[in-house]
Amino acid sequence: MIIIGDKRWGSDLFAYVFEFMKRYDALLQRLQARSSGIADLDRNIKTIEGLYKFRRIEEVYAFLRLEPSALALVSEAHRRIRDHFPEGEIFMEVLSDPSYPNGKELLISISTSLPPNEAIRELDAFDDEWWLSASTSSTADICIKVEYR
Repeated sequence: MIIIGDKRWGSDLFAYVFEFMKRYDALLQRLQARSSGIADLDRNIKTIEGLYKFRRIEEVYAFLRLEPSALALVSEAHRRIRDHFPEGEIFMEVLSDPSYPNGKELLISISTSLPPNEAIRELDAFDDEWWLSASTSSTADICIKVEYR
């Protein structure tokens, strides 16, 4: 018999401690796995940051953490955008929009000095050749547009 304070514990204390330790160990393992997953996710977002110029970086990170299915899509989108717009910066930012399920949209803006008609023609070709079908692979709301320098 063990006495802790004014409470007397018999063999049930050992069973309680043993069960507590099993649950604690399982929780710790889940937290470590999740922590590792978050670190991997942040590394992937950092890679994306090397491709795009983030506007309001904290918002972009928060969006991509909530929508990890978008990472592979925006990575491939960058390569495909460069096929049509080999020069100029490509920006990424988050816009608030209550019409979207999570209230936010990821906007990718292609900065170009092409004449407007040519830029729109290239964006339409990008859409038709790849983006319209590829964008269905993610649940994230993503829009790609051109902006003129």
